[in-house]
Amino acid sequence: MNIKSILILALKVLALTIVFFISFLVGSSIFSPVDPLGMTPEEMNMAPIMLLVVGLIDTLILTWLILRSRLYGWRLMVVVAFILYGVKTFTSIVEAWYFMTSVTSEMALRLLLQTVPLVLIFPPVAVLVLGKAKKQDEADETPNTRLVMPTGQLVLKVVFLSVVVYSALFWGAGYYIAFRNPELLAYYGTSDPGSFLAQLGVLWASDPFVFVLEFLRGALWVALAAPIIRWTKGRTWETGLLVALTFALVQNDIHLVPQPLMPPSVRLSHFIETASSNFIWGLAIVWLLHREHTSFRDLFSFGRAKETDVVAVSSSASTK
Repeated sequence: MNIKSILILALKVLALTIVFFISFLVGSSIFSPVDPLGMTPEEMNMAPIMLLVVGLIDTLILTWLILRSRLYGWRLMVVVAFILYGVKTFTSIVEAWYFMTSVTSEMALRLLLQTVPLVLIFPPVAVLVLGKAKKQDEADETPNTRLVMPTGQLVLKVVFLSVVVYSALFWGAGYYIAFRNPELLAYYGTSDPGSFLAQLGVLWASDPFVFVLEFLRGALWVALAAPIIRWTKGRTWETGLLVALTFALVQNDIHLVPQPLMPPSVRLSHFIETASSNFIWGLAIVWLLHREHTSFRDLFSFGRAKETDVVAVSSSASTK
Protein backbone atom coordinates (compact mmCIF):
# COMPACT_ATOMS: atom_id res chain seq x y z
CA MET A 1 0.00 0.00 0.00
CA ASN A 2 1.50 3.34 -1.08
CA ILE A 3 1.30 6.67 0.75
CA LYS A 4 -1.64 7.87 -1.33
CA SER A 5 -3.67 4.77 -0.50
CA ILE A 6 -2.84 5.15 3.18
CA LEU A 7 -3.96 8.78 3.20
CA ILE A 8 -7.21 7.93 1.40
CA LEU A 9 -7.90 5.14 3.89
CA ALA A 10 -7.15 7.48 6.81
CA LEU A 11 -9.62 10.04 5.45
CA LYS A 12 -12.25 7.33 5.07
CA VAL A 13 -11.69 6.21 8.67
CA LEU A 14 -12.06 9.80 9.93
CA ALA A 15 -15.27 10.24 7.91
CA LEU A 16 -16.67 6.98 9.25
CA THR A 17 -15.73 8.01 12.80
CA ILE A 18 -17.88 11.10 12.37
CA VAL A 19 -20.74 8.94 11.03
CA PHE A 20 -20.34 6.69 14.07
CA PHE A 21 -20.33 9.68 16.45
CA ILE A 22 -23.42 11.31 14.93
CA SER A 23 -25.35 8.02 14.70
CA PHE A 24 -24.62 7.25 18.34
CA LEU A 25 -25.69 10.75 19.40
CA VAL A 26 -28.96 10.40 17.46
CA GLY A 27 -29.78 7.19 19.29
CA SER A 28 -28.80 8.67 22.65
CA SER A 29 -30.93 11.77 22.13
CA ILE A 30 -34.00 9.64 21.32
CA PHE A 31 -33.71 6.64 23.63
CA SER A 32 -31.14 7.31 26.37
CA PRO A 33 -32.65 6.77 29.85
CA VAL A 34 -29.69 8.47 31.51
CA ASP A 35 -30.01 12.02 32.82
CA PRO A 36 -26.76 13.86 31.94
CA LEU A 37 -27.43 16.26 34.83
CA GLY A 38 -26.17 13.49 37.08
CA MET A 39 -22.63 14.16 35.83
CA THR A 40 -20.21 16.83 36.93
CA PRO A 41 -19.41 19.71 34.53
CA GLU A 42 -15.99 18.14 33.88
CA GLU A 43 -17.58 14.80 32.98
CA MET A 44 -20.11 16.47 30.70
CA ASN A 45 -17.28 18.26 28.86
CA MET A 46 -15.23 15.06 28.62
CA ALA A 47 -18.07 12.79 27.44
CA PRO A 48 -18.20 13.99 23.76
CA ILE A 49 -14.41 13.79 23.48
CA MET A 50 -14.31 10.25 24.82
CA LEU A 51 -17.23 9.26 22.60
CA LEU A 52 -15.16 10.39 19.61
CA VAL A 53 -12.30 8.24 20.90
CA VAL A 54 -14.68 5.29 21.18
CA GLY A 55 -15.94 5.98 17.66
CA LEU A 56 -12.39 6.01 16.31
CA ILE A 57 -11.46 2.75 18.08
CA ASP A 58 -14.58 0.96 16.87
CA THR A 59 -14.25 2.35 13.34
CA LEU A 60 -10.65 1.15 13.06
CA ILE A 61 -11.56 -2.38 14.17
CA LEU A 62 -14.69 -2.57 12.00
CA THR A 63 -12.75 -1.17 9.02
CA TRP A 64 -10.24 -3.99 9.44
CA LEU A 65 -13.10 -6.50 9.66
CA ILE A 66 -14.79 -5.15 6.51
CA LEU A 67 -11.64 -4.92 4.39
CA ARG A 68 -10.52 -8.45 5.30
CA SER A 69 -13.91 -10.08 4.81
CA ARG A 70 -14.69 -12.51 2.01
CA LEU A 71 -18.20 -11.07 1.98
CA TYR A 72 -19.36 -7.94 0.20
CA GLY A 73 -22.55 -6.00 -0.43
CA TRP A 74 -25.68 -6.46 1.66
CA ARG A 75 -24.44 -9.71 3.21
CA LEU A 76 -21.43 -7.92 4.65
CA MET A 77 -23.65 -5.08 5.88
CA VAL A 78 -25.89 -7.55 7.73
CA VAL A 79 -22.93 -9.39 9.29
CA VAL A 80 -21.30 -6.16 10.49
CA ALA A 81 -24.61 -4.95 11.93
CA PHE A 82 -25.11 -8.29 13.73
CA ILE A 83 -21.62 -8.20 15.23
CA LEU A 84 -21.77 -4.50 16.16
CA TYR A 85 -25.14 -4.71 17.90
CA GLY A 86 -24.46 -8.04 19.57
CA VAL A 87 -21.01 -7.12 20.87
CA LYS A 88 -21.56 -3.48 21.77
CA THR A 89 -25.12 -3.56 23.05
CA PHE A 90 -26.97 -6.82 23.56
CA THR A 91 -24.41 -8.80 25.57
CA SER A 92 -23.68 -5.81 27.83
CA ILE A 93 -27.26 -4.68 28.50
CA VAL A 94 -28.50 -8.17 29.35
CA GLU A 95 -25.74 -8.43 31.95
CA ALA A 96 -26.33 -4.90 33.28
CA TRP A 97 -30.06 -5.55 33.62
CA TYR A 98 -29.41 -8.74 35.57
CA PHE A 99 -26.68 -7.51 37.91
CA MET A 100 -27.39 -3.78 38.38
CA THR A 101 -30.43 -2.99 40.51
CA SER A 102 -30.41 0.58 39.17
CA VAL A 103 -31.14 -0.73 35.65
CA THR A 104 -34.89 -1.32 35.41
CA SER A 105 -36.58 -3.27 32.61
CA GLU A 106 -37.72 -0.01 31.01
CA MET A 107 -34.21 1.42 31.21
CA ALA A 108 -32.75 -1.77 29.73
CA LEU A 109 -35.17 -1.57 26.81
CA ARG A 110 -34.18 2.03 26.10
CA LEU A 111 -30.51 1.09 26.29
CA LEU A 112 -31.13 -1.74 23.82
CA LEU A 113 -32.78 0.74 21.44
CA GLN A 114 -30.13 3.43 21.93
CA THR A 115 -27.67 1.96 19.42
CA VAL A 116 -30.26 0.95 16.80
CA PRO A 117 -29.62 4.11 14.68
CA LEU A 118 -25.88 3.38 14.85
CA VAL A 119 -26.42 -0.24 13.75
CA LEU A 120 -28.76 0.75 10.92
CA ILE A 121 -26.59 3.59 9.59
CA PHE A 122 -22.93 2.76 10.19
CA PRO A 123 -22.54 -0.74 8.59
CA PRO A 124 -24.03 0.11 5.15
CA VAL A 125 -22.20 3.45 5.01
CA ALA A 126 -18.91 1.79 6.01
CA VAL A 127 -19.27 -0.99 3.42
CA LEU A 128 -19.97 1.57 0.69
CA VAL A 129 -17.22 4.01 1.70
CA LEU A 130 -14.64 1.23 1.99
CA GLY A 131 -15.46 -0.07 -1.49
CA LYS A 132 -16.91 -3.42 -0.45
CA ALA A 133 -20.30 -3.03 -2.09
CA LYS A 134 -19.15 -5.42 -4.84
CA LYS A 135 -16.72 -8.32 -5.07
CA GLN A 136 -13.17 -7.02 -5.37
CA ASP A 137 -10.88 -9.98 -6.06
CA GLU A 138 -10.77 -13.70 -6.66
CA ALA A 139 -9.47 -14.29 -3.13
CA ASP A 140 -13.08 -13.97 -2.02
CA GLU A 141 -13.80 -17.22 -3.88
CA THR A 142 -10.86 -19.37 -2.71
CA PRO A 143 -11.76 -22.58 -0.80
CA ASN A 144 -12.89 -21.78 2.73
CA THR A 145 -12.28 -24.43 5.38
CA ARG A 146 -12.95 -22.18 8.37
CA LEU A 147 -15.48 -23.61 10.87
CA VAL A 148 -15.79 -26.80 8.78
CA MET A 149 -15.89 -29.85 11.07
CA PRO A 150 -18.20 -32.70 12.07
CA THR A 151 -21.36 -31.52 13.84
CA GLY A 152 -20.58 -33.49 16.98
CA GLN A 153 -17.15 -31.90 17.29
CA LEU A 154 -18.60 -28.43 16.74
CA VAL A 155 -21.25 -28.93 19.44
CA LEU A 156 -18.69 -30.32 21.89
CA LYS A 157 -16.36 -27.37 21.32
CA VAL A 158 -19.15 -24.80 21.70
CA VAL A 159 -20.31 -26.40 24.96
CA PHE A 160 -16.75 -26.55 26.29
CA LEU A 161 -16.12 -22.92 25.35
CA SER A 162 -19.40 -21.66 26.83
CA VAL A 163 -19.52 -23.72 30.01
CA VAL A 164 -15.84 -24.06 30.92
CA VAL A 165 -13.67 -21.45 29.20
CA TYR A 166 -16.04 -18.48 29.34
CA SER A 167 -17.11 -19.23 32.90
CA ALA A 168 -13.51 -19.46 34.09
CA LEU A 169 -12.57 -16.17 32.40
CA PHE A 170 -15.75 -14.33 33.44
CA TRP A 171 -15.80 -15.30 37.09
CA GLY A 172 -12.01 -15.33 37.42
CA ALA A 173 -11.56 -11.81 36.03
CA GLY A 174 -14.51 -10.60 38.11
CA TYR A 175 -12.98 -11.86 41.34
CA TYR A 176 -9.27 -11.28 40.75
CA ILE A 177 -9.58 -7.90 38.97
CA ALA A 178 -12.91 -6.19 39.64
CA PHE A 179 -13.22 -7.33 43.25
CA ARG A 180 -9.85 -5.77 44.08
CA ASN A 181 -11.59 -2.35 43.97
CA PRO A 182 -13.34 -1.50 47.30
CA GLU A 183 -15.43 1.17 45.54
CA LEU A 184 -16.80 -1.46 43.15
CA LEU A 185 -17.74 -3.75 46.05
CA ALA A 186 -19.52 -0.86 47.76
CA TYR A 187 -21.27 0.10 44.51
CA TYR A 188 -22.79 -3.38 44.16
CA GLY A 189 -23.42 -3.73 47.89
CA THR A 190 -21.31 -6.85 48.24
CA SER A 191 -18.07 -7.97 49.86
CA ASP A 192 -15.13 -10.26 49.21
CA PRO A 193 -15.85 -13.65 50.82
CA GLY A 194 -12.13 -14.38 51.00
CA SER A 195 -11.41 -16.65 48.05
CA PHE A 196 -12.49 -17.38 44.48
CA LEU A 197 -14.14 -20.68 45.39
CA ALA A 198 -15.93 -19.05 48.31
CA GLN A 199 -17.26 -16.40 45.92
CA LEU A 200 -18.62 -19.10 43.61
CA GLY A 201 -20.22 -20.76 46.64
CA VAL A 202 -21.95 -17.53 47.63
CA LEU A 203 -23.26 -17.09 44.10
CA TRP A 204 -24.51 -20.67 43.92
CA ALA A 205 -26.31 -20.38 47.26
CA SER A 206 -27.93 -17.03 46.45
CA ASP A 207 -28.65 -17.29 42.71
CA PRO A 208 -27.72 -20.51 40.87
CA PHE A 209 -29.48 -19.30 37.70
CA VAL A 210 -26.71 -16.75 37.18
CA PHE A 211 -24.44 -19.61 36.07
CA VAL A 212 -26.99 -20.64 33.42
CA LEU A 213 -27.18 -17.03 32.28
CA GLU A 214 -23.42 -16.87 31.79
CA PHE A 215 -23.39 -20.23 29.96
CA LEU A 216 -25.93 -18.76 27.53
CA ARG A 217 -23.95 -15.55 27.17
CA GLY A 218 -20.88 -17.64 26.41
CA ALA A 219 -22.77 -19.37 23.59
CA LEU A 220 -23.92 -15.98 22.32
CA TRP A 221 -20.32 -14.77 22.21
CA VAL A 222 -19.39 -17.84 20.17
CA ALA A 223 -22.22 -17.06 17.74
CA LEU A 224 -20.90 -13.50 17.37
CA ALA A 225 -17.39 -14.76 16.67
CA ALA A 226 -18.55 -17.36 14.12
CA PRO A 227 -19.09 -15.02 11.12
CA ILE A 228 -15.70 -13.38 11.71
CA ILE A 229 -14.00 -16.78 11.85
CA ARG A 230 -15.87 -18.06 8.81
CA TRP A 231 -15.51 -15.06 6.51
CA THR A 232 -12.20 -13.37 7.38
CA LYS A 233 -9.38 -13.83 4.87
CA GLY A 234 -5.74 -14.35 5.85
CA ARG A 235 -3.93 -16.34 8.50
CA THR A 236 -5.64 -17.76 11.56
CA TRP A 237 -3.66 -15.48 13.89
CA GLU A 238 -5.10 -12.43 12.12
CA THR A 239 -8.63 -13.71 12.61
CA GLY A 240 -7.86 -14.44 16.25
CA LEU A 241 -6.53 -10.94 16.82
CA LEU A 242 -9.52 -9.40 15.07
CA VAL A 243 -12.03 -11.33 17.21
CA ALA A 244 -10.03 -10.60 20.38
CA LEU A 245 -9.92 -6.84 19.71
CA THR A 246 -13.59 -6.78 18.74
CA PHE A 247 -14.58 -8.49 21.98
CA ALA A 248 -12.11 -6.56 24.15
CA LEU A 249 -12.61 -3.03 22.81
CA VAL A 250 -15.79 -2.71 20.75
CA GLN A 251 -17.70 -4.20 23.66
CA ASN A 252 -15.89 -2.39 26.48
CA ASP A 253 -14.57 0.95 25.25
CA ILE A 254 -17.91 2.58 26.13
CA HIS A 255 -16.65 2.37 29.72
CA LEU A 256 -14.26 5.16 28.76
CA VAL A 257 -17.18 7.58 28.36
CA PRO A 258 -18.34 9.35 31.56
CA GLN A 259 -21.91 8.55 32.55
CA PRO A 260 -23.96 9.00 35.74
CA LEU A 261 -24.92 5.33 36.25
CA MET A 262 -21.42 4.22 37.20
CA PRO A 263 -18.61 6.02 39.11
CA PRO A 264 -15.28 6.48 37.25
CA SER A 265 -13.43 4.02 39.48
CA VAL A 266 -16.04 1.31 38.87
CA ARG A 267 -16.01 1.96 35.11
CA LEU A 268 -12.22 1.66 35.01
CA SER A 269 -12.26 -1.61 36.97
CA HIS A 270 -14.88 -3.07 34.65
CA PHE A 271 -12.94 -1.92 31.59
CA ILE A 272 -9.73 -3.60 32.76
CA GLU A 273 -11.64 -6.72 33.88
CA THR A 274 -13.66 -7.24 30.72
CA ALA A 275 -11.15 -6.01 28.13
CA SER A 276 -8.45 -8.39 29.40
CA SER A 277 -10.69 -11.44 29.81
CA ASN A 278 -12.55 -10.85 26.54
CA PHE A 279 -9.26 -10.56 24.65
CA ILE A 280 -8.22 -14.01 25.86
CA TRP A 281 -11.78 -15.27 25.25
CA GLY A 282 -11.69 -14.17 21.61
CA LEU A 283 -8.37 -15.91 21.02
CA ALA A 284 -9.67 -19.11 22.65
CA ILE A 285 -12.77 -19.22 20.44
CA VAL A 286 -10.78 -18.85 17.22
CA TRP A 287 -8.19 -21.39 18.37
CA LEU A 288 -10.81 -24.08 18.96
CA LEU A 289 -13.25 -23.31 16.15
CA HIS A 290 -11.18 -22.22 13.14
CA ARG A 291 -10.81 -25.80 11.87
CA GLU A 292 -11.46 -29.46 12.58
CA HIS A 293 -9.11 -31.16 15.05
CA THR A 294 -8.54 -34.88 14.67
CA SER A 295 -6.96 -35.47 18.08
CA PHE A 296 -5.93 -33.75 21.30
CA ARG A 297 -2.39 -33.54 19.92
CA ASP A 298 -3.70 -31.95 16.74
CA LEU A 299 -5.35 -29.28 18.88
CA PHE A 300 -1.89 -27.90 19.67
CA SER A 301 -0.48 -28.34 16.16
CA PHE A 302 -0.31 -25.34 13.85
CA GLY A 303 1.23 -27.19 10.92
CA ARG A 304 -2.08 -28.27 9.45
CA ALA A 305 -3.42 -24.70 9.46
CA LYS A 306 -0.47 -23.58 7.39
CA GLU A 307 -0.98 -26.51 5.02
CA THR A 308 -4.63 -25.49 4.53
CA ASP A 309 -3.56 -21.96 3.60
CA VAL A 310 -1.13 -23.35 1.03
CA VAL A 311 -3.85 -25.53 -0.51
CA ALA A 312 -6.18 -22.54 -0.76
CA VAL A 313 -3.52 -20.41 -2.46
CA SER A 314 -2.59 -23.25 -4.82
CA SER A 315 -6.22 -23.83 -5.76
CA SER A 316 -6.66 -20.15 -6.51
CA ALA A 317 -3.50 -20.05 -8.65
CA SER A 318 -4.47 -23.15 -10.65
CA THR A 319 -7.73 -21.51 -11.78
CA LYS A 320 -5.96 -18.51 -13.34
